[in-house]
Amino acid sequence: MVKMGVVGMGMGGGHGATFHKSDVAELTAICDCDPEKLKWRLETYAEEIDAHPRGYLDFEEMLTKEQLDGVVIATPSGMHHEQALIAAEHGLPMLIEKPIDITIEKVDEIERAVKKAGLLCGVNYGQRFVPANYTIKKAIDAGTFGKLLMVDVRLKWFRDQDYYDRGGWRGTWGMDGGGSLMNQGAHPMDLLTWFAGRPKKIRGDFAALNHRIETEDWAAGIVEFENGVRSCITTTTNVAPKNDRIAFDIHGTEGSAYLVGGEIVETNIEALQTLEQPPHPDPLIDFAYAIKEQRPPAIDVEQARRSVELILGIYESARQNRTITV
Repeated sequence: MVKMGVVGMGMGGGHGATFHKSDVAELTAICDCDPEKLKWRLETYAEEIDAHPRGYLDFEEMLTKEQLDGVVIATPSGMHHEQALIAAEHGLPMLIEKPIDITIEKVDEIERAVKKAGLLCGVNYGQRFVPANYTIKKAIDAGTFGKLLMVDVRLKWFRDQDYYDRGGWRGTWGMDGGGSLMNQGAHPMDLLTWFAGRPKKIRGDFAALNHRIETEDWAAGIVEFENGVRSCITTTTNVAPKNDRIAFDIHGTEGSAYLVGGEIVETNIEALQTLEQPPHPDPLIDFAYAIKEQRPPAIDVEQARRSVELILGIYESARQNRTITV
């Protein structure tokens, strides 16, 4: 069994449970700087899933005292590079929560550190493991759509003000890196760059329409990719009543497909009628097997950089009020 540690007991708490329930990994240790949150998570693990990892308030201490095979970094987005550099110093493979970080400079720091140490480094973009999304990607790569022309994305979610007020880091430039585009939009922007490639030219806009936050609760972009594919993007956390959905419209010279909520709801392409299954159910299990098999994880730093480039490009274009080239 691969011995795993997790730092960040918000979203990371669920990641720890995934490891404990698997047949490949053992949840050995967890870490959070909030003693109450750590205590609650340890009690919850013991009561609900009979898991008993050791708890730490200091990340460096956890890595020093434990003999781990890998670690998951699930702290606020703007802190990812801090824990990644510590993990690299300890020679520990890591899986980083999405987005990998909130600036290209910090992404570069992470990449240099893991390359220098010769470590596996993956990023947790679970939407790539949804069978419908996986099937679409395979079809694009196989040329089933013909020449890919357009991939349009709409994220229509609702978040109340309390959501942003909790924790003190959401909706801030320093820790969240953005709003509906960087946080909620991280997964669909990753899928978009997975489907369409690397962004080249970007025109963007954003605003805080209905929340008291530093960043945005609405964003839009028009993107040209290196391969000529075009995309129109909208993300928002203002859609009431709450009925969160993400929609993709994929169009090529040989046909189209419409994805809503991770399901193909309409297509004229016969090959998409049968969904393909990814090798593993999610990036966490894939990462554990990557450690066992000494192979790259499904989503590496270079792939994760593309969606961050896209998101930051939309913000920068809006600030400059012009189309920018990535």
